[in-house]
Amino acid sequence: MFEQIAANKRRTVLLIAAFALVVAAVVWAVNILLGHGLIGLFVALAVTLVSTVVAYWKSDAVALAMSHARPADPVEYARLHNIVEGLCIAAGLPKPRVYIVNDPAPNAFATGRDPKHAAVAVTTGLLEKMNRVELEGVLAHELSHVKNYDILVSTLAVTMVGVVALLSDFSLRFLWWGGPRQRDRDRDGGGGAQAILAIVGILLLVLAPIIARLMQFAVSRRREALADVSGVALTRYPPGLISALEKLKADKTVVASSSTATAHLWIESPLARTTEEGRMSRINRLFDTHPPLDERIAALKEL
Repeated sequence: MFEQIAANKRRTVLLIAAFALVVAAVVWAVNILLGHGLIGLFVALAVTLVSTVVAYWKSDAVALAMSHARPADPVEYARLHNIVEGLCIAAGLPKPRVYIVNDPAPNAFATGRDPKHAAVAVTTGLLEKMNRVELEGVLAHELSHVKNYDILVSTLAVTMVGVVALLSDFSLRFLWWGGPRQRDRDRDGGGGAQAILAIVGILLLVLAPIIARLMQFAVSRRREALADVSGVALTRYPPGLISALEKLKADKTVVASSSTATAHLWIESPLARTTEEGRMSRINRLFDTHPPLDERIAALKEL
């Protein structure tokens, strides 16, 4: 388990670099299609740098805002704060900020850039439907994401995937509605080379959002299974998390404030995955960011 945690930390660095490269490639493609030359390259570098820095410092705030999370009152949610504090002492972690999402669907997520700047959010549905042992299992899972440093790349993915999608969408719409014409660039010379670069640029804009989503999957699926095992190692009681996951599997409600940008953060996919849950279920299953709950439950039962 500790070897996998160390490997995850190495992958985190590589994934952050890869996200930055994808953003840079998209901005480069925009620059080629708009024909701004060297100035455009400097702009591309600046956009990449700014988006990466903003994502690093503000992604947690974006994720919490998108999920409509609010700080959990220490008096009203005393049990929640008590469980988080006890688990943090056991794990040797500073206590994260604790948030509540007013939603009947049972779910939870962790976000932040490191253990000192972390936050844990749970839905009101989770508090209502889980007993103390099950709630402890879920929170141990989320705090394991914090301890394993999964939250950094997971939180960055929220804004980086969004940046890539927005840049690609804006650029393709701009070109569709009459962006710079190829013949105008041809008059400046190098028409053949420009045409090839333009084709490459358009392909990048089309493929970049798909590449970013695939990277989002790489962020989540393996780390969820590892967080299950790490959470059980923290509580020393596998039946607690097993029972919680079984309740999540049986529950058919979806988080109202969920989105594809933040889906990978939650302990279970907050999006509709069956026809009973919503019309987008087929697409959501195709781009699922979580391993099946049956597999996760079976793995825990082996412990």
